[in-house]
Amino acid sequence: MLFAFDKSVKEMTIEDFKKITSEKEISEKRIILEYMRKYEPCAFTSEPVYDKLTGGKVFGANNGHTDGKYFWFESVIYHFDKYNIKLNDDFIEHVLKQQNLKEV
Repeated sequence: MLFAFDKSVKEMTIEDFKKITSEKEISEKRIILEYMRKYEPCAFTSEPVYDKLTGGKVFGANNGHTDGKYFWFESVIYHFDKYNIKLNDDFIEHVLKQQNLKEV
Protein backbone atom coordinates (compact mmCIF):
# COMPACT_ATOMS: atom_id res chain seq x y z
CA MET A 1 0.00 0.00 0.00
CA LEU A 2 1.29 3.45 -0.89
CA PHE A 3 0.69 6.57 1.17
CA ALA A 4 -0.82 9.88 0.10
CA PHE A 5 1.42 11.55 2.68
CA ASP A 6 4.57 9.84 4.02
CA LYS A 7 4.78 11.56 7.38
CA SER A 8 2.79 11.39 10.60
CA VAL A 9 1.33 14.84 11.24
CA LYS A 10 1.07 13.99 14.93
CA GLU A 11 4.76 13.15 15.24
CA MET A 12 6.08 16.15 13.28
CA THR A 13 7.54 19.15 15.04
CA ILE A 14 5.81 22.48 14.48
CA GLU A 15 8.88 23.68 12.55
CA ASP A 16 8.82 20.64 10.24
CA PHE A 17 5.08 21.00 9.76
CA LYS A 18 5.42 24.65 8.73
CA LYS A 19 7.97 23.63 6.09
CA ILE A 20 5.40 21.47 4.27
CA THR A 21 2.53 23.96 4.37
CA SER A 22 1.75 26.69 1.90
CA GLU A 23 -0.35 29.83 1.76
CA LYS A 24 -1.06 29.00 -1.88
CA GLU A 25 -3.46 26.20 -2.81
CA ILE A 26 -2.67 23.84 -5.65
CA SER A 27 -5.09 24.24 -8.54
CA GLU A 28 -6.40 20.67 -8.16
CA LYS A 29 -7.16 20.97 -4.44
CA ARG A 30 -10.95 20.69 -4.77
CA ILE A 31 -10.68 17.56 -6.93
CA ILE A 32 -8.21 15.93 -4.56
CA LEU A 33 -10.29 16.71 -1.46
CA GLU A 34 -13.43 15.29 -3.08
CA TYR A 35 -11.50 12.15 -3.97
CA MET A 36 -10.07 11.70 -0.48
CA ARG A 37 -13.41 12.30 1.24
CA LYS A 38 -15.45 9.93 -0.90
CA TYR A 39 -13.86 6.76 0.50
CA GLU A 40 -15.36 5.26 3.66
CA PRO A 41 -12.98 4.59 6.55
CA CYS A 42 -11.24 1.23 6.38
CA ALA A 43 -9.08 1.53 9.48
CA PHE A 44 -10.61 2.70 12.72
CA THR A 45 -9.05 4.35 15.74
CA SER A 46 -10.42 6.26 18.68
CA GLU A 47 -7.49 8.68 18.62
CA PRO A 48 -8.83 12.14 17.80
CA VAL A 49 -7.44 14.48 15.17
CA TYR A 50 -5.82 17.63 16.53
CA ASP A 51 -4.93 20.71 14.54
CA LYS A 52 -1.13 20.69 14.42
CA LEU A 53 -0.77 24.45 14.84
CA THR A 54 -3.60 25.31 17.25
CA GLY A 55 -3.73 22.04 19.19
CA GLY A 56 -7.52 22.10 19.02
CA LYS A 57 -9.48 18.88 18.56
CA VAL A 58 -11.09 18.82 15.11
CA PHE A 59 -12.41 15.25 14.69
CA GLY A 60 -13.46 12.54 17.08
CA ALA A 61 -11.36 9.83 15.46
CA ASN A 62 -8.43 9.62 13.07
CA ASN A 63 -9.74 6.93 10.75
CA GLY A 64 -7.84 5.70 7.70
CA HIS A 65 -9.11 5.64 4.14
CA THR A 66 -7.96 3.83 1.01
CA ASP A 67 -8.81 3.63 -2.66
CA GLY A 68 -7.13 0.22 -2.85
CA LYS A 69 -3.77 1.64 -3.90
CA TYR A 70 -3.16 4.59 -1.59
CA PHE A 71 -3.86 5.08 2.11
CA TRP A 72 -4.43 8.29 4.09
CA PHE A 73 -5.78 9.40 7.46
CA GLU A 74 -8.44 12.00 8.21
CA SER A 75 -5.70 14.12 9.77
CA VAL A 76 -4.09 14.35 6.32
CA ILE A 77 -7.40 15.43 4.75
CA TYR A 78 -7.89 18.06 7.45
CA HIS A 79 -4.36 19.50 7.24
CA PHE A 80 -4.34 19.44 3.44
CA ASP A 81 -7.64 21.31 3.41
CA LYS A 82 -6.69 23.88 6.05
CA TYR A 83 -2.93 24.32 5.60
CA ASN A 84 -2.20 23.02 2.08
CA ILE A 85 0.30 20.41 3.27
CA LYS A 86 2.24 18.94 0.39
CA LEU A 87 0.89 15.51 -0.53
CA ASN A 88 3.02 13.00 -2.41
CA ASP A 89 3.31 13.88 -6.10
CA ASP A 90 2.55 10.30 -7.17
CA PHE A 91 -0.69 10.38 -5.18
CA ILE A 92 -1.78 13.63 -6.83
CA GLU A 93 -1.00 12.19 -10.26
CA HIS A 94 -2.97 9.04 -9.37
CA VAL A 95 -6.03 11.06 -8.30
CA LEU A 96 -5.96 13.22 -11.41
CA LYS A 97 -5.55 10.17 -13.63
CA GLN A 98 -8.55 8.52 -11.97
CA GLN A 99 -10.56 11.72 -12.46
CA ASN A 100 -9.58 11.93 -16.14
CA LEU A 101 -10.63 8.31 -16.70
CA LYS A 102 -14.11 9.12 -15.38
CA GLU A 103 -14.49 12.11 -17.69
CA VAL A 104 -13.68 10.14 -20.86
